Amino acid sequence: MTSRNPMYAQRFYEVALDFFEQGQFGKALENIQKAIEKSPNNVEFLSTKGVFLHKTNDLNKAIEAYQKAVSISPNHSFSHYNLGLIYMKLGRTPEAIREWEAVLKFSPEDTDATFNIAVTLALQGKLKEAIILYEKILTINPKHVQAHQNLGILYRDEKEFGKAINHLNQLRELDLTYSEVVVREIRFCQEQEFLANAMKSDASKVAQEIEISSKKDSGQVEDILLNALKANLTGDFHQALVLSEEVLKIDSNNLQGRLIRGQALKELEEIDEAIAEFSGIQAEFPTSPEAPFHLGLIFFEMDDLENALIHFKKAHKLDPRYPMVNENIQNIQVILKEGKPKG
Repeated sequence: MTSRNPMYAQRFYEVALDFFEQGQFGKALENIQKAIEKSPNNVEFLSTKGVFLHKTNDLNKAIEAYQKAVSISPNHSFSHYNLGLIYMKLGRTPEAIREWEAVLKFSPEDTDATFNIAVTLALQGKLKEAIILYEKILTINPKHVQAHQNLGILYRDEKEFGKAINHLNQLRELDLTYSEVVVREIRFCQEQEFLANAMKSDASKVAQEIEISSKKDSGQVEDILLNALKANLTGDFHQALVLSEEVLKIDSNNLQGRLIRGQALKELEEIDEAIAEFSGIQAEFPTSPEAPFHLGLIFFEMDDLENALIHFKKAHKLDPRYPMVNENIQNIQVILKEGKPKG
């Protein structure tokens, strides 16, 4: 009959750990099995056997070891968590989530299990459910770097650009190694936010501008402006430029036509001409925030942060609620404070 002396079991366990640390996995498994034979209901020994088998990629036997551990101790979070990792590796997603949920049943504030479930849900396309879990992680640990990183990307994909920028900024504050990536992502979010707001509001602005500025041929100007706006919003900047110039031949003071022309020039990388256009608009329409805002964007992309800040502040003074102005001002002030290179 096999002796079940706990003292010998502990000795075999310690020897097994030593062999494992030395990379002698076969001997580690031999000794952990001897420990289990001495103390068959020791959950720590069983879960350690699972770790050894997992390391040697014997996943089915690792599953057996962890399952034995949780059958003895259903609240053994370590075994449930590692079972989740193996199931995920095997593509058995529902079972992986089930195991991590078992962890949360006994340890509701376990951020690792919550994070893994969130990642899995995101991979399944369940972005809103994933977002809820990432936000839960941040209520437990507001400095969880990966949660901020993933929320920044998910909110970006969900077109909630303000929230995306918030999490990206927090990511940069927590880990400066992300600074370059964060700056690029924030710029992308700012551009997309601007386009989204433009799509909601510019059509009505076009109609109002046409009604005021072009009485002699309002129908023709309206049609051309709407087509120019559509071309600009869909990325056909050459067509937007051509159509905006047609508008300006009919009405050289048409504000919306000039704004579209300036935007098209910027996107076509005719930067000097775009700056000249927006500077002219700013001089001729001093109460309109659009021109200083666009100048701010141009200088920001050129890394001329001081000039960008000056123009964003002008736009803010003219219209404090203008989309993305406050965010841009705050972002630039953070960058300047950190002393980031501008060239």
